[in-house]
Amino acid sequence: MTVPDDPGGRPVETRPSFDITPHYEMYLPTEGSLVDIVATVRSTRAADGAEASVPAGAPRLAEVILLDCSGSMGAPATKLFQARRAAAAAIDALRDGVLFAVVAGTHRAEMIYPGEPGLVPATDRRRAAAKEALRRISAGGGTAMSTWLRLADRIFTGQAGAIRHAILLTDGKNESEPLAELEAALAASAGRFTTDCRAISDRPGVDTWRGTELLRIADALGANPVVPVEDLDRLAAEFTDIISAAMSQRVGDVRLRVRTSALATVRFVKQVHPTIADLTDLGQRVDEQTIDYPIGAWGDGHRDYHIGLTVQPMAAGETRRVGWLSLLLPRPDADGGAAEVGQSAVAVEWTEDIARYTEINPTVAHYTRQHELAGAIRAAWEAFDRRRLAEAETLMGRAVALAYQAGAHDKLAVFARVVEIKDAAAGLVRLRPDVDAGHWQVPTVTGHHTRAWGTAGPVDAGGGRVAPDEQDHAPADESCPRCQTRRRGRFCERCGYDYVTGTGGR
Repeated sequence: MTVPDDPGGRPVETRPSFDITPHYEMYLPTEGSLVDIVATVRSTRAADGAEASVPAGAPRLAEVILLDCSGSMGAPATKLFQARRAAAAAIDALRDGVLFAVVAGTHRAEMIYPGEPGLVPATDRRRAAAKEALRRISAGGGTAMSTWLRLADRIFTGQAGAIRHAILLTDGKNESEPLAELEAALAASAGRFTTDCRAISDRPGVDTWRGTELLRIADALGANPVVPVEDLDRLAAEFTDIISAAMSQRVGDVRLRVRTSALATVRFVKQVHPTIADLTDLGQRVDEQTIDYPIGAWGDGHRDYHIGLTVQPMAAGETRRVGWLSLLLPRPDADGGAAEVGQSAVAVEWTEDIARYTEINPTVAHYTRQHELAGAIRAAWEAFDRRRLAEAETLMGRAVALAYQAGAHDKLAVFARVVEIKDAAAGLVRLRPDVDAGHWQVPTVTGHHTRAWGTAGPVDAGGGRVAPDEQDHAPADESCPRCQTRRRGRFCERCGYDYVTGTGGR
């Protein structure tokens, strides 16, 4: 239950409860050394009277809006207009007392509101002043995102107890600085705040931003999905939704702890739902057998993580605990303290029974396929960018086949922007002759969005289920009016035609 906010912009709520559930196959062959676990982390609002896993009292939200104001945002002018409108909508959505700031990002970062680096509590007067400041911004300059992130990190300084969140909006690539500058800024900011990246374009399907850059930012800063917003009229609603989600978070700076026995070492840790993100290099070693991985701020919801372990082979019949998974949750009233909750053990048994050790856990298999799909589309883009066109076509064929096998017809429609799909089941595709870098960015980022194990139906750009009115049931005898491909859903798998709106198709 939620009751009115306190004066500090903090919702007074029932306490959240966390749990962690590992999914894996415990049997290994006698020479087996690889263990793959998918850990489902879930946070729910505890029922009245139930024991919660964290102390009561939600921390305050601190929000920074990072707006791309580079020269390209003025061409066409509607981009900057809609960016201003979206930022104003986000500011209006802030509860009284929520700390906020707005930054203009070009080849440098400058404060839009307040005038000096820092945060101010939202009030009617300050919201009005911030929106007035937004009306005065103009487009000009280059794009150096490291400066935006460093200023955001500076603004968040002194807010260690708050949930620190940023929205980053861009229409272009990071062209005004070397990649090393962005990497250094991400290394300095990782685990200090989380970010939701939104990308816009001159026109749908043709983008100047780079998906791999935004995925790198997202991986380091909370592993939230990178979402292209192709309909600029929806940008304000998108920002409002992001703010609502941020204000619903009640626990910040959660960490996934992986502790191994002397028999095991960590190969990797990756988030696999709602989007794929490699967290391996973000781990902070606690001791020889323990590593903590930042997994961001949480409200109600769940995420899935793939943990790979290497273990020493043992004789048949031997059973050992090789690892333990748990969560570290910050204590609101302690300086830097954390509570460890939800510990789950990982035990394996070595066997010569082929029927046992050849079993594959369905949850692990589900996410392994989705990870392979994301890797194929990303590698295809990188091959295309290097003009290795035959390699790009082969990799896209693999991505299409995997999407078809998973029933991800929404992804097939997006992939059809860059390839003509001759036979989805067989992965037979041909690169479109007119495709360029701008067509690849939406497929690259949406290829990393995943469907949770056990759900069915298409996923939207944010990784969730498509609204019921967008789940189309196709007539059995209908074909695409653009390319005559038999209809399987709302979007044509070959050319991308939208049967509901009657638009699209190439």
